Amino acid sequence: MILGDTSVHSPALYEIFARMWLHDLGRAAGARVTLADVPDGELDRLARLGFDYVYLMGVWTLGAVGPKIARETPGLRAEYERALPDLGPADVIGSPFAVARYAVDPSLGGDEALAALRERLRARGIGLLLDFVPNHLARDHHWITERPELFVREANGQIACGKDPYFPPWTDTAQLDFRVKETRQASIETLLDVASRCDGVRCDMAMLVLSDVFRRTWAHARRAAGTREAEGEFWAEAIDAVRERHPNFVLLAEAYWDLEWRLQTLGFDYTYDKSMYDRLLHGSASAVRGHLSGSFDYQARSARFLENHDEPRIASALPPDRRKAATVLLGTAPGMRFFHEGQLEGRKIRAPVQLARRADERVDEASIAFHRSLFEAMKLDVLRRGRFALLPPHAVGPGSTSFESFVAYRWDSRTSAVIVAVNFGPSRAQCRLALDLAGIAGRNVLLVDRIGGEEYRRSGDELLDDRRGLYVELPAYGAHLFEVKKR
Repeated sequence: MILGDTSVHSPALYEIFARMWLHDLGRAAGARVTLADVPDGELDRLARLGFDYVYLMGVWTLGAVGPKIARETPGLRAEYERALPDLGPADVIGSPFAVARYAVDPSLGGDEALAALRERLRARGIGLLLDFVPNHLARDHHWITERPELFVREANGQIACGKDPYFPPWTDTAQLDFRVKETRQASIETLLDVASRCDGVRCDMAMLVLSDVFRRTWAHARRAAGTREAEGEFWAEAIDAVRERHPNFVLLAEAYWDLEWRLQTLGFDYTYDKSMYDRLLHGSASAVRGHLSGSFDYQARSARFLENHDEPRIASALPPDRRKAATVLLGTAPGMRFFHEGQLEGRKIRAPVQLARRADERVDEASIAFHRSLFEAMKLDVLRRGRFALLPPHAVGPGSTSFESFVAYRWDSRTSAVIVAVNFGPSRAQCRLALDLAGIAGRNVLLVDRIGGEEYRRSGDELLDDRRGLYVELPAYGAHLFEVKKR
């Protein structure tokens, strides 16, 4: 991949929790490892797997108040001990989303170490994404004393804690006031500073600072005296400012509440696709097909995931067969393919973000082998730049209904094609797929399953025929990922 190549519609992203990653690498090396010291072999591994971007979560300086609150909150302590039975006081370092300073924490090597890592990633064709937390800051951020007018105040005059309107406040944070013009200007300056040090940002809870959402959430609070009222949308102004200096910068929005399309129209390259996540975990094939039937512009800007630092480990949430089927869909649907550190190895314990290390777990070799096969297929150019279309499954004969369990689609280009067919149901099923592929009429084609390894020769004329097409039979949650070799 050429960084900033906008013709790549479906990049692969890998989320890494910086502190836990460095702890594991340091333990393997028998010495402290900073961002500058990450072994070449580890970066080469990420390049071989085919990741276009690394999202390095949790590099910023956290201060003292956030870690103290994280250690003293009773409910959190129980969560830490479930994830890390040998928990010690030094293991609780605080939430990475209560940022005290947008400078790389000295324990990770500081800003120079990050710059060195970025260049080493870039040399391998991998871009670097970092966190930007627009809604709030740590309670000991320097703006608290230097620029108190930038924050929301409660009725008692105290600076409010950051919050999502549907959940209790985050007690380790201070809520910025996005009704205030000065707050927006200061936040844009911060974003521009962050953008100078990476190739993209993952914007935490991006929908919270949409004008109508923010005003509903904080309708009871007044703006600070002497401040100017902001107009329009923060994200439109902020994204324009970033694009002016960094035209190829990537913006990924954590987004919920069906506000994804709105954030896309404001300029985000990608938005979290929680709807797809819910359907892959709990929904039917029909629900998945319905979701993928949206416009290609929306699909191409959706970030598909099965886990991240907020969600349960997918290996603990789904049985192996359904997990594999869901992962094939994640890795081949349009949009950003978002994977989480430990997902490939089949980790089952979600480590709270307030911790500096995680428990040891047995590596699932079968999971690693499956992901390697899938990632090799994901490198196919047609799966990144081709034309996408759903393939409606058809019954194989009168009275047959199992075809409804299939999710199928194709990617097509002038010289190649890929057919994805997944039985997203709990029983063996059959269907027929009419393949509307250019360049196969009058020819024999070779179907190579990039997951199972099988090869099949078929008549192109038969595959195009609505009455015959491609016959597919799969066990429960089975999948084919066919590379179609037209010549």
